[in-house]
Amino acid sequence: MSSVHHGKFGFRSISARLFISVFLALLTFTIAFVLLSQFAHNNSDHARNRAVASQIMNQIEPFLAEAHTLSAQNNLLQARFSLVVIKKSFDIFDESLNAKIGLYDPQGRLMLQTENTDLPETLLPDPPWISQIFAPSPPHIVVESALGYSLWYENRIPSPERPLMAWFNLFSGTVLLFTIMSAVLWWISHSITWRINQLSRQMSRLGEGDFSVRVSEEGNDEIAVLAHGFNQSAQKIEQLINAHSLLLAHASHEFRTPITRIRLQIEMMDMLTSQLDAATKAKFDKRASAVNRDLTGLNDLVESILLVSRLDAGHALQATEQVDLYELIRSEVQHYPEATLIGEPVSVMAQPKLLTHLVRNLLNNAMIHGIPPVQVYLYHAADIQEAKLIPQCLLDSFCQIGDSDILHSKSDEALAPESKTPTDFLKRLTRPKEKDKPKFDKPNFAVLAFIDQGLGIPEDKREDIFSPFVRLKQEKKGSGLGLSLVSQIVEAHHGKIITDTWQGHTRFLVILPLTAKSKPLAYETKNEPANH
Repeated sequence: MSSVHHGKFGFRSISARLFISVFLALLTFTIAFVLLSQFAHNNSDHARNRAVASQIMNQIEPFLAEAHTLSAQNNLLQARFSLVVIKKSFDIFDESLNAKIGLYDPQGRLMLQTENTDLPETLLPDPPWISQIFAPSPPHIVVESALGYSLWYENRIPSPERPLMAWFNLFSGTVLLFTIMSAVLWWISHSITWRINQLSRQMSRLGEGDFSVRVSEEGNDEIAVLAHGFNQSAQKIEQLINAHSLLLAHASHEFRTPITRIRLQIEMMDMLTSQLDAATKAKFDKRASAVNRDLTGLNDLVESILLVSRLDAGHALQATEQVDLYELIRSEVQHYPEATLIGEPVSVMAQPKLLTHLVRNLLNNAMIHGIPPVQVYLYHAADIQEAKLIPQCLLDSFCQIGDSDILHSKSDEALAPESKTPTDFLKRLTRPKEKDKPKFDKPNFAVLAFIDQGLGIPEDKREDIFSPFVRLKQEKKGSGLGLSLVSQIVEAHHGKIITDTWQGHTRFLVILPLTAKSKPLAYETKNEPANH
């Protein structure tokens, strides 16, 4: 990377370059507009008169040269004869062109002129160029020869004034000049701001999690200094993130070995307690069970940390497969007596282990931090807005089709025999037959809705709960990694998670694309209106 100088930039600074560019552009525009105004006054008649005067001078110039040579040799008689020839030519031109024509010597004195012509005895000096620009063109034309003689040419009948033509010339020239200056100013602004736009795009990528982005540090101005600081910041952030992920992965791996050893030691101690009396053995078994529960919780925490580090590194979602979401959720819900699953057959391209973590963590969160019982709804949706509305047929556990066709639930999907509570039931709904099915858009998403009886999460906390190690109620148990892990799993599947208040209760809404090639969805936590 090129070195960047911090300090005074002088004329290389953005402000100086912008000021100079705009100043030069305005100056150029002013000069061009003045010249354009002069061009509007100089119409085609003026140009035609100059062309005629130049042709007359070309025709009489040989006679002028001869008269000049004879005068220098003191042969005045022959010189006068040449001037008479020139005078006769002027009269002929006067008769055909109806113009005043005169000839002046190199000192500006009148030598001869056509009949009925009142020309000044001497030529006036040319006015300053500023006056020539702002003043209208004179009615006569003065053309000089190579020998210094001057020809005066002026129409006896003035040319008719055509103000509309002058205004048209001025207007068309102004439009052309404005177009050119606009293109120049656009090029100036683009040359100055394109690096700012590039820096803005790279900052957006950095905000999206791509810490490998860098920008060019070309130049020696404020933008180069800003680019240098951005690259340094991005490099340090990337190093910190990599070190953090590596530390989590290594620490989690190191934790596994002592956990396994402690569990093995407890089992060995349990074998040794067979010789103890019943009361002492009961106390030991109670303590051992407590230790095993703590070890299980610690092992789950280690697994969560490992999974978080793999998700951060982008290695968790590798091979995907077709997953039956209903069966996956059913296998988890049956372990929670106060959870109910009502849904329809839904399959997605995903990694089943990650989705299992997702469902388990959301159920644990609802049971620990929410208020049971918990309803889990599974259904299709065509877009994000439709996903926020739970189908009424799921809410009622059946759909009204035709007269009274009620969707059935399969008996082999009932709860395990050991589950006896009234809320322990699972209902699997099927879509209506194609002939009775209303015309909906093609489903693009699978939607999982987890609803507990809580009053909802405060709006100012809805983004914080997806951060690692965040717990709204510190007295509740838990590591604070559950929802963070859920958010990362959803993001890895290019999905979206929403938390809101639905019919007065807490809802977590997970929206997953049906195919693995779908574009990532925006993350959102908003209070959406409930459907009734």
